[in-house]
Amino acid sequence: MFWVHLKMAIFGLLIIGFFTYYANSIPQLESRPPEELALTEAEATPERLAQLGRDIFFAKGGCAVCHNIKTAEEKGERAPNLQGIGARAATARPGMSAKQYLLESLTKPQTFLVAGYPPIMPPANKPPVGLNRVEMAAIVAFMQSLGGQVDVKLDDIPAGAVAAPSAPAASPAFVRQAGDAKAGKELFASKGCIACHKVADAGGKIGPDLSSVGEKSSPVEIIRAIIEPAVVLTPGYPPVMPPDYAEKLTVKELNDLVAYLTELK
Repeated sequence: MFWVHLKMAIFGLLIIGFFTYYANSIPQLESRPPEELALTEAEATPERLAQLGRDIFFAKGGCAVCHNIKTAEEKGERAPNLQGIGARAATARPGMSAKQYLLESLTKPQTFLVAGYPPIMPPANKPPVGLNRVEMAAIVAFMQSLGGQVDVKLDDIPAGAVAAPSAPAASPAFVRQAGDAKAGKELFASKGCIACHKVADAGGKIGPDLSSVGEKSSPVEIIRAIIEPAVVLTPGYPPVMPPDYAEKLTVKELNDLVAYLTELK
């Protein structure tokens, strides 16, 4: 009997040693805040702004997580397809120019909603996105370039349109209202989240313990952690979370999952 217990203990140590070695062999990524864009009025030509806006769209802004830029006939899955938005923006709101409409859509995204899409977009000028005046002008320029004429200037972005760095993160109430927490709990198990994350007394330890994530993070922060896991890293944990949940989850599934996680307090 003694030898049986000894063999089991040795086997257990070998398993623990293997997983410890595997976890430590994964390269650790350092998460740095994106650099802020700065331009003078003379440097901010339409061409320059549009090109910089494109870079922001696919990187710091995180816009491509929800919006696509495909052929005009294709419908976006999470959010509207932005192909041709430069032309559409000029007539979207009576009495508003294209740049005024686009700026409003970025800073007050819940004001005018496209039918068929939930209000999941956070204000681009506030955390967690937090674009500055130059970056806001660049995004507007890029969207104007998609079928329209780029005429935005830095002076078109009022100082009040950009929040101070200490401004609180936006927390759209729709996440808690629209999501089904019960369905989200089932998704947490079926999508494999529980294999890495612990909730109460169940789950793995590869990722952070989510037992009280609803107390520590806003719905918007939870969404970003799901769809941009490489950007939102928790110190002490390897960056092993799959980066393609933006494609794997439908809008409803994302809402349900966030509703469940928001209730964990």
